[in-house]
Amino acid sequence: MEKLMSNGHNHLHVQDKHVFPLGERPDLSQVCHSYTFPVIDLKDLDGHHRMKVVYEIRRACEEDGFFQIINHGVPETVMKSMMDIAKEFFEMPVEDRVCLYSEDPQQAVRVSTSFNVTKDEFFDCKDFLRHPCHPLEKFINSWPQKPALYREVAGKYAKEIRVLILRLLAAISEVLRQDSDYLNAIFGKHSQVLLINYYPTCPNPDLTFGVSPHSDSGGINVLMQGDVSGLQVLKDGKWFAVEPIPNAFVVNVADQIEVVSNGRFKSAEHRGVTNTTTARISIPTFYGPSLDAFIAPAASTVDEEHPALYRGHKFEEYMTAFWSQGLKGKSILDRFKIEISS
Repeated sequence: MEKLMSNGHNHLHVQDKHVFPLGERPDLSQVCHSYTFPVIDLKDLDGHHRMKVVYEIRRACEEDGFFQIINHGVPETVMKSMMDIAKEFFEMPVEDRVCLYSEDPQQAVRVSTSFNVTKDEFFDCKDFLRHPCHPLEKFINSWPQKPALYREVAGKYAKEIRVLILRLLAAISEVLRQDSDYLNAIFGKHSQVLLINYYPTCPNPDLTFGVSPHSDSGGINVLMQGDVSGLQVLKDGKWFAVEPIPNAFVVNVADQIEVVSNGRFKSAEHRGVTNTTTARISIPTFYGPSLDAFIAPAASTVDEEHPALYRGHKFEEYMTAFWSQGLKGKSILDRFKIEISS
């Protein structure tokens, strides 16, 4: 119980385990807030102007690796209910949450803190609830029983997000000059994980992170970040804030799609930061291959002028490295690169 940031007292000062070394701190004064990441309107994704939207997705994947989407089809009421139930979860007495606490990354449904408290040298300032969502009928009965409506609300949200992600995967498959079912097929049985991050207010945000810099391990992620800024993306060696847009989702390419695109799409390094005035909740959905899926550059991305940059691998091998190392930039993806002789 004493390890959780959301227990009502740990956030009154920055504990030593949360203070990062001088050269690794966020340096918030250097963050750019004036850049606007692409905002893509999905209302025509299934209409006559589909190729225009697909082109916008392609450009965003190639140039930024991050974009926001509007008119995405997920009802505003479903989004609000999910954010409200997440807030309610972290406002429950800590005794109602600590029963789900686990430091084992392989535990399917768990509450914990930082990223991996058994491996992290310095701890991120966050608590989280994490659980699998696909197939829904297999996992929903293992989700938290409190708040009383959690399973109903989160289940409805998970179904809506999966429909949205499958539409995005079809568009990205077409960008790769493949059949629209390509990514759906190579992802095997698929994996969908819901994460609710809770970041308490922090008296010294310059000393620590909400989430340390990293790229994501899976295929594609869809984030509901609420109305409190905190997500930042590394672009051309500089950190840029992704400012919230009401009722929009943030979408980012993860490592496996960078591999499948043979480096054409960017799994951008990103981080979360805290602030002094307002607790923040963010809700990413991580979507990607099942552990037994084989991931390699698509044939359409490889030729004499563009040799394969990454070796093929089972996703399970990638995740083993991910959980053993923790959040350290893009260093895990680097392990799967092929050395190209000059």
